[in-house]
Amino acid sequence: MTSIWSRLARPGPLALALVLAAIGGAVAWGGFNTAMHATNSLAFCTSCHAMRDNVYQEYKTTAHYTNRTGVRAVCSDCHVPRDWSQMLICKVTATKELYHWAIGSIDTREKFEAKRHELARHEWQRMRANGSRECRNCHAFEAMDFHKQTAKAATAMQEASKAGKTCIDCHKGIAHKMPDVTAGHRKAFAALQVDAGKLAAAPGVTLYAIGSVPLQLGDSDESAGELAASTAVTVRAVDHERLTLELTGWQREGSPELLYQRFGKRILAATLTEPARARVETLQIATDDDTGDQWTQVRLLVGAAPGRFISSRAPLWTLAARIEDDNCTLCHALKPPGSAKADAWIGHLNAMKRLTALDGEEVALLRAYLQNHAKDVAPAP
Repeated sequence: MTSIWSRLARPGPLALALVLAAIGGAVAWGGFNTAMHATNSLAFCTSCHAMRDNVYQEYKTTAHYTNRTGVRAVCSDCHVPRDWSQMLICKVTATKELYHWAIGSIDTREKFEAKRHELARHEWQRMRANGSRECRNCHAFEAMDFHKQTAKAATAMQEASKAGKTCIDCHKGIAHKMPDVTAGHRKAFAALQVDAGKLAAAPGVTLYAIGSVPLQLGDSDESAGELAASTAVTVRAVDHERLTLELTGWQREGSPELLYQRFGKRILAATLTEPARARVETLQIATDDDTGDQWTQVRLLVGAAPGRFISSRAPLWTLAARIEDDNCTLCHALKPPGSAKADAWIGHLNAMKRLTALDGEEVALLRAYLQNHAKDVAPAP
């Protein structure tokens, strides 16, 4: 025993190295962990003027900063995971912000506003992907007293809970100013217009309107009406300043001025003037078994200026899906097109469009997308 204690009292080089390594590791771990948590502080987050001068000022006006109970949620409570491993991943991912700080990506108010929607979308997507994990650290459906909420809020919360929705599906802009959600899809639409302007049409090709298109009657300048967004037409002749197009659609009994894309569904294809209606060629007549309405399929040759058509609906549907995601999710969870019937989407959009900044062309494209992908129609190509 004396020998053993003697050896322990006089450790060899290896034992000493192990002890020092353990001490050094503990100090390094403690320092690293302390630094990790220090970067979660409100003071650290607002030490960058891009944050201090923009989102921090907005955050100070919200209930997350000051409220009757004195409970404050700081930046990291919403944007950094509590789990250590997830926190580490978040911190490593966030190091790219040092690069953008160095090159001045958002070092002015103008630059920040130009990037605001992109930054917000990135964070919304992150929160949606993790089930609004950070929100649920403080807010949980099972802890809510629905009787103390307004009737509207209680109904919405309970429905969201049953449907497995996440907080960010309905709650955006609660701590920061909402971005201009129209900027992104309007830029995408502008790019689509450029593509449409470059399209070289040829006889026999099917084209799709990217928006409303004025129509002329035959080879004259007399108005034939207006083509609606996403409507398909077939090119019959090409002139430098004019396309001769074959337009096919369905007229519903009692409203011959409206041409629809599909039988039995009020998906607008075009509005027709009286002279145009007089020139339509009847292809077939059918009765809708559900409503008893008589529908007539017709064909008409019209003229239109080039530069407003593309060769596929896919870019239109992609753009419309983004319009829906950018705008409709500001108030509620995203509702897939298949959640309603084609005709029902007309009323839904008429009721909701006033709550958005969408213009008439954007609403028309969104309506065409939702209707063509509704629960009672086969998806359009």
